[in-house]
Amino acid sequence: MAIDVTELKASAEYRPRGRLYEEFEVGETIHHHWGRTITESDTIEFTHLTLSYNPLYFNREYAKALGHPDIVVNPQLVFNVILGLTVEDCSEGIAGPFLGVYDLTYHQPVYPGDTLTAQSETLEKRLSEKDPNKGIVSWHSQGVNQKGERVLDFKRSNLSDFKAAKRMREGGDR
Repeated sequence: MAIDVTELKASAEYRPRGRLYEEFEVGETIHHHWGRTITESDTIEFTHLTLSYNPLYFNREYAKALGHPDIVVNPQLVFNVILGLTVEDCSEGIAGPFLGVYDLTYHQPVYPGDTLTAQSETLEKRLSEKDPNKGIVSWHSQGVNQKGERVLDFKRSNLSDFKAAKRMREGGDR
């Protein structure tokens, strides 16, 4: 049974995701939904797939000998999880490229079984000096564990393309 993609697209209900540049307010705090529990297999697989062969991330006895209660979750996985939790609320709707992360600080180790959540504060939004159809939004994001302890924080920015965001909001870039 063949699926008619044209018919499927025509019958699909378009729901815009994310927020537009003008919907961000400097100083607002965005509490990102869900969170993510990090499993032992998450960190071991990530560590091996990224060739991060530090035994702290996959050798329990080695980690314990260094004073940890368990293996340590690879910090790059922690960063990727927290960044990923912020995408839908901060950058998905503004239709512009990710401009980078700066001031990344790891505050404490994460262990398998920890559940991480994220929040971001809008630090700045400004129009591009080179193109009046674009703006830049910056956030300070932080990740916390299930005990409310901060595990990392960083600042990040995205470019917003007003015309592309408008097309996306109207369902033109499906």
